[in-house]
Amino acid sequence: MTSGWLLAGTYNVVLLGVCGCAFLLGGRPERIGASINLLASFATTGLRLADPHFNMPADAAVLGIDVSVAVGFFWLAIATIRFWPIWAFGFAVANLGTSAAGGWLPQVSVFAYLTGLGIYAYLALGALLVGTLCLPRNAGPWVRRGMRRHPASAKGRPVSECPADLNEVERPEAQRDN
Repeated sequence: MTSGWLLAGTYNVVLLGVCGCAFLLGGRPERIGASINLLASFATTGLRLADPHFNMPADAAVLGIDVSVAVGFFWLAIATIRFWPIWAFGFAVANLGTSAAGGWLPQVSVFAYLTGLGIYAYLALGALLVGTLCLPRNAGPWVRRGMRRHPASAKGRPVSECPADLNEVERPEAQRDN
């Protein structure tokens, strides 16, 4: 067994472990993030197993998958109340930078290119794992749902968190005007 198969096997174990943890312990954003990671990893691995030329830097099909991952994490970062999708989006953008650099610098070895991509994949999985583990076990349904739009909103309209008149807000005795 070569070291390439060992590295791929290790990545797959980490991928399945982190995504399994996100599905079991996480809320809706963690499950969406795990789905993004799983779909992208399986699609990329499938392409690379089908034809080795997909290992080359800046291949259009793999680059399209990477752009889709970045768009997915960007959407997740702006649609949720979680912090980790911002990091995952940053790592996805760095991954795109690595792909672009690999395409512009043809003397870069395939091993260095794939190692660079792997580092950002591990970092995105790490962000997902940290986000999953930071979610309180006794979190309420709204926190578990994790989306910015309040679930009580009707017909897609956002519910205002603040009253229209700030004078109606009940304040503690220490904050009341004398």
